Amino acid sequence: MYINVFFLAFALAVIVERMYSLFLSYNINEKPFVAAVDRYLQAGNIEAAAKVCASSPSPALSRATRNLLKLMRNGFESPVMAVEESIMEVRPLVMARIPWLWSIANIATLVGLIGTILGLIGAFGALAAVSAEEKTAALARGISEAMNNTAFGLSIAVICIFGHLILNNQSVKTVERTEHALFHFLNIHAQWKKGYRPADGAEKKG
Repeated sequence: MYINVFFLAFALAVIVERMYSLFLSYNINEKPFVAAVDRYLQAGNIEAAAKVCASSPSPALSRATRNLLKLMRNGFESPVMAVEESIMEVRPLVMARIPWLWSIANIATLVGLIGTILGLIGAFGALAAVSAEEKTAALARGISEAMNNTAFGLSIAVICIFGHLILNNQSVKTVERTEHALFHFLNIHAQWKKGYRPADGAEKKG
């Protein structure tokens, strides 16, 4: 059980850190950032748009946008591949440590089962060292300890799986929002290259 206490503390640390990152650090209102980048892309000023990324509070979106703007400046063959390459910059950042929870869940369950087996071995081994009157109590203590190991291990597994479900869902949403913003920037850039210039009112509105 002491080993599983360590895994529980480790799992909770991962869950708390990832929740802070995904729900607070990365989960921001991206509309002001997108509008600022749009304004410069509509004017064909990629360098100024890149400077906006430095002041963005979202490390995921700003990093992906900065890489996409670099590709816009240097040229790219496929818009889809340009977005995918930019997403690859942030996907590991967003998904970091989330897969660990499945491994911790499996390890905690197995450690709990090992504790159960060792508890039963100890319980039956102790029967030979006690009197007949004490055998029932000794067996009950051993079985109780063994079952507690199983219950504790399974409880940790449930916490890890539930945490993985929430964090994975939020990370997918973060990546999808980032990908949507990148395709939007590509469209704005493509319109500028084709000669489209928004009216003054539309530009101010954006």
